[in-house]
Amino acid sequence: MEAIKANPVLQFNKNQLTNVRKQLDYDDVNKLIQDVDHLDNWIRQQPHFRVIDFDREFLERFLIYNKGSIGRAKQRFDKLCTFINLMPEFMQNYDIKNEFGISLKLADVCVLPKPSPDNYRTLVTRMTGYENNDYVHITYFRYLTILVEYMLHNDYCVGYELLVDTRKLTLTTLKSLNPITSHKGMTLLTKALGQRIKKIHLISGSKFFNAVVAFGKQSVSAKLAQRIIVHDSVESLHEHVPRENLPVEFGGLERSTKELTELLFNEISSEENIARVKYMEKASTNELYRMSCKFNEEYSGMPGSFKTLCVD
Repeated sequence: MEAIKANPVLQFNKNQLTNVRKQLDYDDVNKLIQDVDHLDNWIRQQPHFRVIDFDREFLERFLIYNKGSIGRAKQRFDKLCTFINLMPEFMQNYDIKNEFGISLKLADVCVLPKPSPDNYRTLVTRMTGYENNDYVHITYFRYLTILVEYMLHNDYCVGYELLVDTRKLTLTTLKSLNPITSHKGMTLLTKALGQRIKKIHLISGSKFFNAVVAFGKQSVSAKLAQRIIVHDSVESLHEHVPRENLPVEFGGLERSTKELTELLFNEISSEENIARVKYMEKASTNELYRMSCKFNEEYSGMPGSFKTLCVD
């Protein structure tokens, strides 16, 4: 990749491509090219992958998001393809233009256009106060999965921060949340899609906030739970995220979360992105061509998996 392509949703820091590579010890571009070649060749040699042709810029980003570790990138890429089989409720049969209407009324879900000075990107979920008894929690994680795949094809950062504003959380919405669904969804985002999460910011103010914190800690790993930062006000958030990056609802100078949500959805629901999503849906595995011992070693106990018996 010679340059980051202009994007209607994302802005980039000056020299972001070069600086992100330097942060991950890719000062030598030839080393990066070799590692992308290695990952590409490895994918093509795996008999259990149904799809083996992937854009090199996508593979480069996947490698970057895995800290430049070829071993970790291979492991997580295998999980990504395998989870399409193990977790079809998260990763198959998307109807992008129609299935997320309730979810995006319930909460604004957007990406802050400007990255942080150290090249992290912030994903925002802001509860709107809207209530609907037909909301199904898994649709939120289906949307996040599509969003993260979009970022894997368009962004170039070292990782992400999550910002969740619960100030307008309602009891109806709280009752619809499922910790098992959240745990599986977060496993997919971090273990398969390879997203490095630096911090999780939770803004309090809802009378149900203590329940949200307890719910959140059930949904993530112990390591990630230690990265949860609770903010009693938006002012304390300014100590972590520059005001010029934040939407107006957080005392910032950026456009509203509603505007950013609509802009992002327009991109995600474009014909180009829908075609890309449908292509990725096909990138599952054929387990008849994988050694059962290896599958058992890697996936038994993972969300959605089943145990296998391997006898020598």
